[in-house]
Amino acid sequence: MDIDAGSLVYSIAGRDKGGVFVIMRLEGIYGYLADGKVRKADVPKKKKLKHVEYTGYTASALQDKIALGERPTNAEIRRAIAAYHEENNQSS
Repeated sequence: MDIDAGSLVYSIAGRDKGGVFVIMRLEGIYGYLADGKVRKADVPKKKKLKHVEYTGYTASALQDKIALGERPTNAEIRRAIAAYHEENNQSS
Protein backbone atom coordinates (compact mmCIF):
# COMPACT_ATOMS: atom_id res chain seq x y z
CA MET A 1 0.00 0.00 0.00
CA ASP A 2 1.77 3.07 -1.24
CA ILE A 3 0.60 6.55 -0.40
CA ASP A 4 0.09 8.60 -3.54
CA ALA A 5 -1.64 11.84 -4.52
CA GLY A 6 -5.38 11.32 -4.03
CA SER A 7 -4.91 8.90 -1.11
CA LEU A 8 -6.83 9.51 2.10
CA VAL A 9 -4.81 9.49 5.31
CA TYR A 10 -5.34 9.95 9.03
CA SER A 11 -3.18 12.47 10.84
CA ILE A 12 -1.57 10.66 13.78
CA ALA A 13 0.36 13.61 15.23
CA GLY A 14 -0.10 17.32 15.76
CA ARG A 15 -3.08 19.59 16.29
CA ASP A 16 -4.98 17.90 13.48
CA LYS A 17 -4.53 14.42 15.02
CA GLY A 18 -7.39 12.10 14.07
CA GLY A 19 -8.46 14.12 11.04
CA VAL A 20 -8.88 12.64 7.58
CA PHE A 21 -7.06 14.39 4.75
CA VAL A 22 -6.38 13.96 1.04
CA ILE A 23 -2.77 13.91 -0.13
CA MET A 24 -2.51 16.72 -2.70
CA ARG A 25 1.14 16.09 -3.60
CA LEU A 26 4.28 14.43 -2.30
CA GLU A 27 7.77 15.89 -1.97
CA GLY A 28 10.31 13.51 -0.48
CA ILE A 29 9.39 12.78 3.15
CA TYR A 30 6.59 15.37 3.11
CA GLY A 31 3.01 15.23 1.97
CA TYR A 32 0.74 18.22 1.36
CA LEU A 33 -2.67 17.58 2.92
CA ALA A 34 -6.07 19.20 2.46
CA ASP A 35 -9.49 18.49 3.94
CA GLY A 36 -11.51 21.12 2.07
CA LYS A 37 -12.66 22.81 5.30
CA VAL A 38 -9.84 24.01 7.56
CA ARG A 39 -7.04 23.13 5.15
CA LYS A 40 -8.08 24.31 1.73
CA ALA A 41 -6.80 22.90 -1.56
CA ASP A 42 -4.97 26.11 -2.46
CA VAL A 43 -2.97 26.15 0.85
CA PRO A 44 -2.41 22.50 1.85
CA LYS A 45 -0.72 21.50 5.12
CA LYS A 46 2.89 20.34 4.80
CA LYS A 47 3.31 17.28 7.02
CA LYS A 48 5.90 14.53 7.35
CA LEU A 49 4.61 11.23 6.02
CA LYS A 50 5.68 9.46 9.22
CA HIS A 51 2.94 11.50 10.95
CA VAL A 52 0.13 10.14 8.79
CA GLU A 53 -1.47 6.72 8.45
CA TYR A 54 -2.84 5.46 5.13
CA THR A 55 -6.54 4.59 5.30
CA GLY A 56 -6.38 2.12 2.42
CA TYR A 57 -8.75 4.33 0.41
CA THR A 58 -7.84 6.35 -2.66
CA ALA A 59 -10.24 8.80 -4.29
CA SER A 60 -9.74 7.87 -7.93
CA ALA A 61 -11.49 10.99 -9.25
CA LEU A 62 -9.14 13.21 -7.25
CA GLN A 63 -6.14 11.09 -8.18
CA ASP A 64 -6.96 11.47 -11.88
CA LYS A 65 -7.46 15.21 -11.57
CA ILE A 66 -4.17 15.68 -9.71
CA ALA A 67 -2.35 13.51 -12.27
CA LEU A 68 -3.58 15.86 -15.01
CA GLY A 69 -2.05 18.80 -13.14
CA GLU A 70 -5.38 20.22 -12.00
CA ARG A 71 -6.24 21.15 -8.43
CA PRO A 72 -9.39 19.54 -7.03
CA THR A 73 -11.96 21.90 -5.56
CA ASN A 74 -12.59 22.00 -1.83
CA ALA A 75 -16.08 20.59 -2.45
CA GLU A 76 -14.62 17.60 -4.32
CA ILE A 77 -12.23 16.95 -1.43
CA ARG A 78 -15.06 17.14 1.11
CA ARG A 79 -17.15 14.75 -1.02
CA ALA A 80 -14.29 12.24 -1.22
CA ILE A 81 -13.79 12.34 2.56
CA ALA A 82 -17.56 12.00 3.13
CA ALA A 83 -17.65 8.99 0.76
CA TYR A 84 -14.82 7.41 2.74
CA HIS A 85 -16.68 7.97 6.04
CA GLU A 86 -19.91 6.62 4.53
CA GLU A 87 -18.18 3.51 3.17
CA ASN A 88 -16.36 2.99 6.48
CA ASN A 89 -19.52 3.31 8.59
CA GLN A 90 -21.53 0.89 6.43
CA SER A 91 -18.94 -1.87 6.79
CA SER A 92 -19.00 -1.59 10.61
